[in-house]
Amino acid sequence: MSEVGLVPFARVALEVSREVVPAYSHRFSPQRFTQPQLLAILCLMRYEDWTFRAAEVRLAEHGELRRALELQAVPDYSTLFRFMLRVEEKMIAQVLSEVVRRFQSRRSASGQAKSTVAVDATGLAPGAISTFFVGVSSMAALRCRGVTGSNGSWLLIRICA
Repeated sequence: MSEVGLVPFARVALEVSREVVPAYSHRFSPQRFTQPQLLAILCLMRYEDWTFRAAEVRLAEHGELRRALELQAVPDYSTLFRFMLRVEEKMIAQVLSEVVRRFQSRRSASGQAKSTVAVDATGLAPGAISTFFVGVSSMAALRCRGVTGSNGSWLLIRICA
């Protein structure tokens, strides 16, 4: 799953959110979800680039993530949207940056300071080469010499650390 590390991230997000906002906005609120829970979900959404509906679906599918956020039920996408309208954008950004800072410091303190590596192997499958890739590889072929792929195109492998 692409959500590797989301559960620990959610725990830290909930912890930071509890320090920033009160549990409920007023004493007559429905009390189905706490403000820290909703703010932690917004942090996850921003961190993973989820939409409101995607967040609802992923929380419904991921029981361990719901337990980390202490959710008894999954909030509707409209609940998340309305909560986001009440919270200032600056506060969401500050909470998210604090969550990332704490999350990274905990990982490095526990000896898990591993680098994340993304590998893009565009062009490894001859039938899936894009026209952009063919254009880029043709220009690269003019600049340097080397082994070409099976169809005469260069293979493009990007490694980002």
